[in-house]
Amino acid sequence: MTESFHDWLLEQAERRDEVGELAASVAKDPRFPAHGDKAIFEGWFTSASEPKHNGVAFERAWEEFEGKHVAP
Repeated sequence: MTESFHDWLLEQAERRDEVGELAASVAKDPRFPAHGDKAIFEGWFTSASEPKHNGVAFERAWEEFEGKHVAP
């Protein structure tokens, strides 16, 4: 079974960088999408209600997530 971005991101909450801060923030938000592709999460992080720096942290997190899930 493949890990979702949601689950992967929440596992990053203890990090001491922008991805960790992002993870800690979304862990507190019950509206954060549990599933979806990049477009779903991109829409979430670029919405008017999200701070602008979250979009930048999301891009970094997504790149790391994709790198972790590269097919052999």
